[in-house]
Amino acid sequence: MEVYDINSSPCLLVIGAREHTLQKLMTMQVQFVLIQSQLDPLTEYLVENIVFVDTYENLSEISQIAENLHQAHHFRAVVSFTEFGLYPAALIAEQLNIKGNAIFPVDHTRDKLKMRCLLKKHQLDSIVYQNCRTLEDVYAFYEQIKAPFILKPAHGAGSQGVFYVDAVENITKAWNWATQLDNQELIAEEYLLGKEYSVESLSLDGQHQIIAITEKLTTEFPHFIELGHYSPARLTPEIQQKIQQIMLQFLDIIQHQNGPAHTEIKVHQGEIKMIESQTRMGGDQIWELTELTTGVDVISETVLHLLGLSQKTRNKKENAAAVLFFAREFEEILDINGLESANNLPGIVRIHCTLKKGQKFGKLSSSQSRQGYILGTGHDIDEAISTVHLAMEQVQITTKVHQD
Repeated sequence: MEVYDINSSPCLLVIGAREHTLQKLMTMQVQFVLIQSQLDPLTEYLVENIVFVDTYENLSEISQIAENLHQAHHFRAVVSFTEFGLYPAALIAEQLNIKGNAIFPVDHTRDKLKMRCLLKKHQLDSIVYQNCRTLEDVYAFYEQIKAPFILKPAHGAGSQGVFYVDAVENITKAWNWATQLDNQELIAEEYLLGKEYSVESLSLDGQHQIIAITEKLTTEFPHFIELGHYSPARLTPEIQQKIQQIMLQFLDIIQHQNGPAHTEIKVHQGEIKMIESQTRMGGDQIWELTELTTGVDVISETVLHLLGLSQKTRNKKENAAAVLFFAREFEEILDINGLESANNLPGIVRIHCTLKKGQKFGKLSSSQSRQGYILGTGHDIDEAISTVHLAMEQVQITTKVHQD
C-alpha cells in the first residue's frame, strides 16, 4: 500500500455521519469536510467544515456540492458509514476519480432484490423470493410457496416494514405495514429457520477480513426487531469456519472494495443462509462490541487506508461484550429508578436510556422505536450476557398499560 506523509494533510470527504464517527475523526486529527442531511442532527460534535443538505437522495445536488468542495480541498478520498450516505459516496468517488468504495457493491446490497439475483447467479444461495409491486404479487407468491415468508421493503433499513406472513389472511396487514413509509418496491422471501447472527468484515482494496460474528436477540414474529447482540457468538469452530468461507465468497461476488460490511445470516442444521448485507459497519453498537473484543476500529482503519496513512496498532480490550436494548411498548412510564446503581455494576461500559416519566409508547415498530441500551463486558460471553441482563433488572421501571 502506498503511504503518504501525514504532514501533507490529505483531506477526506464524509457523506453523513453519526457523532461517534465525528469523534473518531477528530481524535485521529485528519482533515475532513462533512456533507450532512438536515434530518440527521449533530448535537455534541460541531465541526467547522460542514455543509447541510435536505436529503441524501438528491444525487445531483450532492454531486455538485462535492465537485465544488473538491476544487478547494482536493479530496484524496470519500467515505460514508451511514446507510443512506453509501450510494452518494460511491457515486462521488467515481465522478471525482478519488478513493472510496465502488458503486456495484453498494447498489447490490442496498437493493435487496439485486442482491438475491446476484446470489442466485453465483449459486451461493437458494431461497425462494419475488419482487412484489402490488398486493396481488404478494398473494401470488404465497400461492407459489404455500409456506411462511417475510415481506419487507427492497431498500429498507433498521427493521422498518418487516412483516412475517404465515397465513393468507395476514397478507393485507403485511402489505400495509411494509408500505407504511412509502409505497416502494417490496421483496417477499421464504422464511428461514434457524438462529440469526451478523458477520462483521473489513475490506481494503478488495482484500477481505472477517472480524467478528455476533449473536442476535430479536422480538418474535411478525417484525423481528433486534433487542440485543452478543459478541463473540456462541458457535462451534466448524460453523465459524463455514461462515467465514461463505462470507469471503460473498464479499468477492458483490465486489466490495473498501470499508466495513455488516451481513445478517441464519444458521440452521449446519447450513448458512444469507438474509441481507450492508456495506457499512453494524449499527446497534455492534461496531463498539467488535472494537472492544477484537481491537479492530473499522472507521479508523478504513479512513487511514483511503488516505494512504499508516495503520495504528490493534488493541483488543475485552474477551466478550454484549448490548441489550430498552424496548418498551404499549406502556406509559410512571417512574424510573436504579439507572445510576445499574451503571456502577462491574463490567458495565455504558447505559444510555431515553425513558422519562410521562412518556407513552405504542407498538414497537422498528429499531428506531427503542429507548436506549445497556452495554457490558465479561471474561467470556456468558459473563457479558449476564452482566447486561443483571443491569437491566436493576433498572426499576414503573408503568401502566397504554394503547394507541
